[in-house]
Amino acid sequence: MNIDHKVAQLLVSRVCHDLAGGVSAVTTGAELLGEDDQAMDEEVLKVIAMSAHQSASRLAFFRVTFGLGGGENDTITTNEAKVLLHDFIEGGRLSLVWGADNIRIGLMQAKLLLNLCLIGTESLPRGGVVRVDVSKVADRLGFAVSVRGDGAGLRPGVDNAFSVDADLELLNARTVHAHFAAVLAQTLGAEMEIQSEEEGEIRLAALM
Repeated sequence: MNIDHKVAQLLVSRVCHDLAGGVSAVTTGAELLGEDDQAMDEEVLKVIAMSAHQSASRLAFFRVTFGLGGGENDTITTNEAKVLLHDFIEGGRLSLVWGADNIRIGLMQAKLLLNLCLIGTESLPRGGVVRVDVSKVADRLGFAVSVRGDGAGLRPGVDNAFSVDADLELLNARTVHAHFAAVLAQTLGAEMEIQSEEEGEIRLAALM
């Protein structure tokens, strides 16, 4: 799989942006320790622990979603993917419904699944429910991600970015993963679609 250098740069920018808040909170908290009374220190330690956990969860999620991990031929289970997604959205206004049996899939397939999940979660600005289904029949593997919530809708530019032929000059750190998903799908020989026919619901699917 080959991607343009600008796409790689934007993916790095996306990761840095999502980690910046948590890392900054840990740094600020560390600087405040010892400056006030013990009660205040206990509250600061709670913030540091929460921010560190959030940053670690995001890093683990992005390592698989965008990174290469153990290599293109590596595998993970769908339960491992579930944990990554659950920890990534934990503490927000999203709830996860996982309708997949625990099966082992290729790392590249897991990347595609998690990128679809990322597109889905970002389509719920006011929170909602994320449902993930994985099915395997004979040699065909299918992913279905549906999100439902008030005001559900694709982020501006995502629909245009969701193509291997997307104009790279129009990509940014908030839409680049949609293009990356399209490249992954092409590499895997997968058919993909996005549907938003019902108000308040977005559905994404991939069939390999």
